[in-house]
Amino acid sequence: MPKYHLPDAISFRSALHNGYRMQYVKPELVPEDLAFLQYTGGTTGVAKGAMLTHRNMLANLEQVNATYGPLLHPGKELVVTALPLYHIFALTINCLLFIELGGQNLLITNPRDIPGLVKELAKYPFTAITGVNTLFNALLNNKEFQQLDFSSLHLSAGGGMPVQQVVAERWVKLTGQYLLEGYGLTECAPLVSVNPYDIDYHSGSIGLPVPSTEAKLVDDDDNEVPPGQPGELCVKGPQVMLGYWQRPDATDEIIKMAGYTPATSR
Repeated sequence: MPKYHLPDAISFRSALHNGYRMQYVKPELVPEDLAFLQYTGGTTGVAKGAMLTHRNMLANLEQVNATYGPLLHPGKELVVTALPLYHIFALTINCLLFIELGGQNLLITNPRDIPGLVKELAKYPFTAITGVNTLFNALLNNKEFQQLDFSSLHLSAGGGMPVQQVVAERWVKLTGQYLLEGYGLTECAPLVSVNPYDIDYHSGSIGLPVPSTEAKLVDDDDNEVPPGQPGELCVKGPQVMLGYWQRPDATDEIIKMAGYTPATSR
Protein backbone atom coordinates (compact mmCIF):
# COMPACT_ATOMS: atom_id res chain seq x y z
CA MET A 1 0.00 0.00 0.00
CA PRO A 2 1.48 3.41 -0.91
CA LYS A 3 2.11 5.96 1.80
CA TYR A 4 -0.77 8.28 2.50
CA HIS A 5 -1.71 11.10 4.86
CA LEU A 6 -5.10 11.81 6.42
CA PRO A 7 -5.38 15.32 7.88
CA ASP A 8 -6.39 15.39 11.57
CA ALA A 9 -6.36 11.59 11.77
CA ILE A 10 -6.40 9.93 15.21
CA SER A 11 -4.82 6.53 15.65
CA PHE A 12 -6.98 3.68 16.90
CA ARG A 13 -4.78 3.22 19.97
CA SER A 14 -5.10 6.92 20.81
CA ALA A 15 -8.86 6.69 20.50
CA LEU A 16 -8.93 3.71 22.88
CA HIS A 17 -6.67 5.49 25.36
CA ASN A 18 -8.81 8.64 25.30
CA GLY A 19 -11.95 6.56 25.65
CA TYR A 20 -10.72 4.88 28.82
CA ARG A 21 -10.48 8.29 30.49
CA MET A 22 -14.00 9.33 29.56
CA GLN A 23 -17.03 8.72 31.74
CA TYR A 24 -19.78 6.67 30.17
CA VAL A 25 -22.98 8.59 29.59
CA LYS A 26 -25.98 6.48 28.70
CA PRO A 27 -27.53 7.86 25.51
CA GLU A 28 -31.16 8.85 25.44
CA LEU A 29 -32.72 7.00 22.55
CA VAL A 30 -36.18 7.02 21.01
CA PRO A 31 -37.47 4.51 18.47
CA GLU A 32 -37.08 6.98 15.61
CA ASP A 33 -33.33 7.48 16.23
CA LEU A 34 -30.96 6.05 13.65
CA ALA A 35 -29.51 2.63 14.41
CA PHE A 36 -27.73 1.93 11.12
CA LEU A 37 -26.64 3.65 7.95
CA GLN A 38 -26.82 0.52 5.83
CA TYR A 39 -25.28 1.13 2.44
CA THR A 40 -26.76 -0.47 -0.63
CA GLY A 41 -26.37 -0.11 -4.36
CA GLY A 42 -29.86 -1.33 -5.12
CA THR A 43 -30.55 -1.50 -8.84
CA THR A 44 -28.65 1.69 -9.62
CA GLY A 45 -25.17 0.58 -8.62
CA VAL A 46 -24.59 3.86 -6.78
CA ALA A 47 -24.14 3.29 -3.04
CA LYS A 48 -26.73 5.00 -0.85
CA GLY A 49 -27.06 4.87 2.93
CA ALA A 50 -30.44 3.51 4.00
CA MET A 51 -31.42 5.18 7.28
CA LEU A 52 -32.67 2.34 9.48
CA THR A 53 -34.02 3.32 12.88
CA HIS A 54 -34.19 1.35 16.11
CA ARG A 55 -37.90 0.98 15.40
CA ASN A 56 -37.19 -0.46 11.94
CA MET A 57 -34.76 -3.03 13.29
CA LEU A 58 -36.81 -4.06 16.32
CA ALA A 59 -39.95 -4.31 14.20
CA ASN A 60 -38.23 -6.57 11.68
CA LEU A 61 -36.85 -8.75 14.48
CA GLU A 62 -40.38 -9.19 15.83
CA GLN A 63 -41.61 -9.94 12.32
CA VAL A 64 -38.92 -12.58 11.84
CA ASN A 65 -39.70 -14.04 15.26
CA ALA A 66 -43.37 -14.27 14.41
CA THR A 67 -42.48 -16.03 11.15
CA TYR A 68 -39.79 -18.47 12.31
CA GLY A 69 -40.64 -18.57 16.02
CA PRO A 70 -42.25 -22.03 16.10
CA LEU A 71 -39.05 -23.51 14.64
CA LEU A 72 -36.63 -21.85 17.06
CA HIS A 73 -35.59 -22.79 20.58
CA PRO A 74 -34.15 -19.96 22.72
CA GLY A 75 -30.74 -20.79 24.15
CA LYS A 76 -30.31 -23.90 22.01
CA GLU A 77 -29.69 -22.63 18.49
CA LEU A 78 -26.45 -22.80 16.50
CA VAL A 79 -26.75 -21.00 13.17
CA VAL A 80 -24.27 -21.25 10.32
CA THR A 81 -23.24 -17.73 9.33
CA ALA A 82 -21.56 -17.95 5.95
CA LEU A 83 -22.91 -14.63 4.70
CA PRO A 84 -20.98 -11.48 5.74
CA LEU A 85 -22.40 -9.72 8.78
CA TYR A 86 -22.15 -6.36 7.03
CA HIS A 87 -24.91 -7.57 4.70
CA ILE A 88 -28.39 -6.75 5.99
CA PHE A 89 -29.58 -10.36 5.62
CA ALA A 90 -26.93 -11.77 7.95
CA LEU A 91 -26.96 -8.71 10.20
CA THR A 92 -30.65 -9.03 11.06
CA ILE A 93 -31.24 -12.77 10.83
CA ASN A 94 -27.96 -14.33 11.93
CA CYS A 95 -26.53 -11.71 14.24
CA LEU A 96 -29.40 -9.82 15.88
CA LEU A 97 -32.09 -12.52 15.86
CA PHE A 98 -29.94 -15.37 17.14
CA ILE A 99 -28.25 -13.16 19.73
CA GLU A 100 -31.71 -12.20 20.95
CA LEU A 101 -32.52 -15.91 21.16
CA GLY A 102 -29.36 -16.61 23.11
CA GLY A 103 -28.04 -18.71 20.27
CA GLN A 104 -24.59 -19.17 18.80
CA ASN A 105 -23.21 -18.18 15.40
CA LEU A 106 -20.76 -20.40 13.58
CA LEU A 107 -18.87 -17.72 11.64
CA ILE A 108 -17.47 -18.81 8.29
CA THR A 109 -14.77 -16.37 7.24
CA ASN A 110 -14.44 -17.62 3.66
CA PRO A 111 -17.61 -19.28 2.34
CA ARG A 112 -16.00 -19.67 -1.09
CA ASP A 113 -13.72 -22.30 0.44
CA ILE A 114 -16.37 -25.00 0.36
CA PRO A 115 -14.13 -27.86 1.60
CA GLY A 116 -13.03 -25.69 4.54
CA LEU A 117 -16.64 -24.70 5.24
CA VAL A 118 -17.79 -28.31 5.25
CA LYS A 119 -14.91 -29.25 7.55
CA GLU A 120 -16.18 -26.72 10.10
CA LEU A 121 -19.79 -27.88 9.72
CA ALA A 122 -18.72 -31.41 10.59
CA LYS A 123 -17.53 -30.22 14.02
CA TYR A 124 -20.85 -28.76 15.22
CA PRO A 125 -24.49 -29.92 15.44
CA PHE A 126 -25.81 -26.85 13.62
CA THR A 127 -29.54 -26.21 13.92
CA ALA A 128 -30.01 -23.48 11.30
CA ILE A 129 -28.36 -22.20 8.15
CA THR A 130 -28.97 -19.14 6.02
CA GLY A 131 -27.57 -18.54 2.57
CA VAL A 132 -28.06 -17.83 -1.08
CA ASN A 133 -28.80 -20.25 -3.91
CA THR A 134 -25.18 -20.39 -5.09
CA LEU A 135 -23.98 -21.39 -1.61
CA PHE A 136 -26.59 -24.14 -1.21
CA ASN A 137 -25.78 -25.47 -4.68
CA ALA A 138 -22.04 -25.51 -3.96
CA LEU A 139 -22.59 -27.38 -0.71
CA LEU A 140 -24.82 -29.96 -2.38
CA ASN A 141 -22.09 -30.64 -4.95
CA ASN A 142 -19.53 -31.40 -2.23
CA LYS A 143 -19.21 -35.11 -1.40
CA GLU A 144 -18.16 -34.48 2.21
CA PHE A 145 -21.22 -32.30 2.77
CA GLN A 146 -23.42 -35.17 1.65
CA GLN A 147 -22.01 -37.27 4.53
CA LEU A 148 -22.84 -34.77 7.31
CA ASP A 149 -25.33 -35.40 10.10
CA PHE A 150 -28.38 -33.18 9.57
CA SER A 151 -30.43 -34.52 12.47
CA SER A 152 -30.16 -31.22 14.41
CA LEU A 153 -31.07 -29.00 11.45
CA HIS A 154 -34.58 -27.53 11.57
CA LEU A 155 -34.29 -24.19 9.75
CA SER A 156 -32.87 -23.58 6.28
CA ALA A 157 -33.51 -20.07 4.96
CA GLY A 158 -32.67 -18.80 1.49
CA GLY A 159 -32.66 -15.24 0.23
CA GLY A 160 -30.63 -12.71 -1.70
CA MET A 161 -31.59 -14.34 -5.01
CA PRO A 162 -34.22 -16.85 -6.20
CA VAL A 163 -33.78 -20.40 -4.96
CA GLN A 164 -33.75 -22.70 -7.97
CA GLN A 165 -36.22 -25.57 -8.06
CA VAL A 166 -33.55 -28.23 -8.56
CA VAL A 167 -31.49 -26.88 -5.64
CA ALA A 168 -34.53 -26.83 -3.37
CA GLU A 169 -35.44 -30.40 -4.29
CA ARG A 170 -31.90 -31.70 -3.77
CA TRP A 171 -31.68 -29.88 -0.43
CA VAL A 172 -34.79 -31.43 1.07
CA LYS A 173 -33.83 -34.86 -0.27
CA LEU A 174 -30.44 -34.68 1.45
CA THR A 175 -31.21 -32.79 4.67
CA GLY A 176 -34.89 -33.57 5.20
CA GLN A 177 -35.57 -29.82 5.55
CA TYR A 178 -37.28 -27.53 3.06
CA LEU A 179 -35.50 -24.37 2.02
CA LEU A 180 -37.67 -21.50 3.23
CA GLU A 181 -37.34 -18.86 0.55
CA GLY A 182 -37.96 -15.25 1.49
CA TYR A 183 -37.62 -11.79 0.04
CA GLY A 184 -36.24 -8.59 1.45
CA LEU A 185 -34.21 -5.49 0.74
CA THR A 186 -31.88 -3.26 2.68
CA GLU A 187 -34.46 -0.48 2.74
CA CYS A 188 -36.79 -2.78 4.73
CA ALA A 189 -34.31 -4.02 7.34
CA PRO A 190 -34.64 -6.44 5.31
CA LEU A 191 -37.43 -9.03 5.56
CA VAL A 192 -40.60 -8.33 3.57
CA SER A 193 -42.03 -11.77 2.88
CA VAL A 194 -41.28 -15.45 3.42
CA ASN A 195 -42.84 -18.80 2.69
CA PRO A 196 -44.72 -20.44 5.62
CA TYR A 197 -42.45 -22.47 7.88
CA ASP A 198 -44.66 -25.56 7.59
CA ILE A 199 -44.69 -25.62 3.79
CA ASP A 200 -43.96 -29.07 2.35
CA TYR A 201 -43.03 -28.12 -1.20
CA HIS A 202 -40.97 -25.52 -3.06
CA SER A 203 -43.41 -22.84 -4.16
CA GLY A 204 -40.94 -20.83 -6.24
CA SER A 205 -42.49 -17.65 -4.89
CA ILE A 206 -41.32 -15.07 -2.34
CA GLY A 207 -44.04 -16.19 0.06
CA LEU A 208 -46.40 -14.09 2.16
CA PRO A 209 -45.82 -10.64 3.69
CA VAL A 210 -44.54 -10.80 7.25
CA PRO A 211 -46.88 -9.46 10.00
CA SER A 212 -47.80 -5.73 9.89
CA THR A 213 -46.62 -5.48 6.29
CA GLU A 214 -48.68 -4.40 3.29
CA ALA A 215 -47.58 -5.06 -0.28
CA LYS A 216 -48.96 -4.29 -3.70
CA LEU A 217 -47.99 -4.33 -7.38
CA VAL A 218 -48.33 -1.14 -9.42
CA ASP A 219 -47.78 -0.13 -13.04
CA ASP A 220 -45.81 2.84 -14.34
CA ASP A 221 -48.66 5.18 -13.37
CA ASP A 222 -48.83 3.84 -9.78
CA ASN A 223 -52.10 2.02 -10.46
CA GLU A 224 -52.49 -1.38 -8.82
CA VAL A 225 -52.31 -4.24 -11.29
CA PRO A 226 -54.61 -7.30 -11.11
CA PRO A 227 -53.32 -10.71 -9.94
CA GLY A 228 -51.11 -12.47 -12.42
CA GLN A 229 -49.91 -9.28 -14.09
CA PRO A 230 -46.34 -7.90 -13.86
CA GLY A 231 -45.69 -4.74 -11.91
CA GLU A 232 -43.46 -3.05 -9.36
CA LEU A 233 -43.64 -4.40 -5.82
CA CYS A 234 -44.30 -1.71 -3.22
CA VAL A 235 -44.03 -2.27 0.53
CA LYS A 236 -45.47 -0.52 3.57
CA GLY A 237 -44.72 -1.41 7.18
CA PRO A 238 -42.80 -0.54 10.34
CA GLN A 239 -39.57 -1.92 8.84
CA VAL A 240 -39.48 0.63 5.99
CA MET A 241 -36.50 3.00 6.25
CA LEU A 242 -36.68 6.73 6.92
CA GLY A 243 -34.96 7.42 3.61
CA TYR A 244 -31.48 7.70 2.14
CA TRP A 245 -28.79 9.53 4.08
CA GLN A 246 -28.32 13.04 2.67
CA ARG A 247 -30.12 12.02 -0.52
CA PRO A 248 -33.59 13.63 -0.41
CA ASP A 249 -33.78 13.33 -4.20
CA ALA A 250 -33.35 9.57 -4.10
CA THR A 251 -35.72 9.31 -1.12
CA ASP A 252 -38.47 11.24 -2.92
CA GLU A 253 -37.98 9.07 -5.98
CA ILE A 254 -38.35 5.75 -4.19
CA ILE A 255 -41.00 6.57 -1.59
CA LYS A 256 -43.76 7.42 -3.99
CA MET A 257 -46.79 7.34 -1.74
CA ALA A 258 -47.50 7.43 2.00
CA GLY A 259 -44.85 5.07 3.23
CA TYR A 260 -44.90 2.69 0.29
CA THR A 261 -41.40 1.84 -0.82
CA PRO A 262 -40.91 0.35 -4.29
CA ALA A 263 -39.03 -2.85 -3.55
CA THR A 264 -37.78 -4.04 -6.89
CA SER A 265 -37.95 -3.51 -10.60
CA ARG A 266 -39.98 -5.76 -12.85
